[in-house]
Amino acid sequence: MRTRACLVVLVLACACRHVPDETRPVESPVRRSGALQFSYGTTQGGELNHTQTYGRVTLLLFATTFDLASQVQASRVNELFHRSRPRVNAGAVMLEPPKYALLADTFRTSLQLDYPIALADDETRNGRGPFGRVDRVPTLVVLDAAGREVWRKSGVVPVREIEAAIRAAQRDL
Repeated sequence: MRTRACLVVLVLACACRHVPDETRPVESPVRRSGALQFSYGTTQGGELNHTQTYGRVTLLLFATTFDLASQVQASRVNELFHRSRPRVNAGAVMLEPPKYALLADTFRTSLQLDYPIALADDETRNGRGPFGRVDRVPTLVVLDAAGREVWRKSGVVPVREIEAAIRAAQRDL
């Protein structure tokens, strides 16, 4: 009985804890851009680039390997990658230097992610890449089927919000 009471207290304490700002979703205003051009090397030796995104809505997750919120968001993206109809593209760009490629691949395999994991280039990590400044992780970007950024949100984003962004991107074409 005492163990059960301790477990209940622990669960309540975790449920009521303050959520740090880094994990709260923060939506950034997005101006509908022209088609973005990007190319990142994947941990599997391939490439994640803009031409692979055309024709479908694409979820691009900017994350780090050491962040729990990135792991949660990566799993949500994987869920939507499998169950969204019409299908969506997905990929993750790790905001870490190339020397952490092994960690990025371990991130992919340990979370059983079925979409490509790429490493950001220096320009992207320094906020000068095609996606501009990405200063919080995780940050999820939605591209429409023409490759234009139409939605961006940082933090752990609920699945229903991502689904709404996908539907809006599909409608806007």
